[in-house]
Amino acid sequence: MIEILILYILSKYDATIYKAKKLIIEKFFMYSKPSLGAINPALKKLEGLSCVEFESKMTDGGMLSKIYKITPFGMKYLKNALLTFEFKNKAHILNCVSILICASDVLDEDDKKELYKNCLNNILILKKDIVDALENPYNMYEDVQKKVIRTELSTIEGLIEVLQ
Repeated sequence: MIEILILYILSKYDATIYKAKKLIIEKFFMYSKPSLGAINPALKKLEGLSCVEFESKMTDGGMLSKIYKITPFGMKYLKNALLTFEFKNKAHILNCVSILICASDVLDEDDKKELYKNCLNNILILKKDIVDALENPYNMYEDVQKKVIRTELSTIEGLIEVLQ
């Protein structure tokens, strides 16, 4: 997911690693807050894949900074990453779907529909699993636990509306 976040930000702005981090946090603060320790290796990987390139510039403070920008191949890579995203961890589905929806403006309408369908399918599976867990008599949830789970179901319902 970090690669998607970086490429999305660089599709909008040329940025140093610090500015990229700041922009990711500003745009996706509810869903992700990556550290420089996560962004830096991802940028190096993306650079190795020719998805991003940089220009070294001297700052006003006299320091050499790398200004990253997305390449045409990087834009294709971003679009492909959005369309082929695999949901591997149920605990992260809601955040991942939210990030993918927020980054979907780089896609054309047909690709958006495909992305939304993938997200919707995964959200519906998660909803079914949650409902099954709530209805399972062997899961002895406390009242407060049930309220928290029902709150998540409400969030899921909202995402389903967005995706349909």
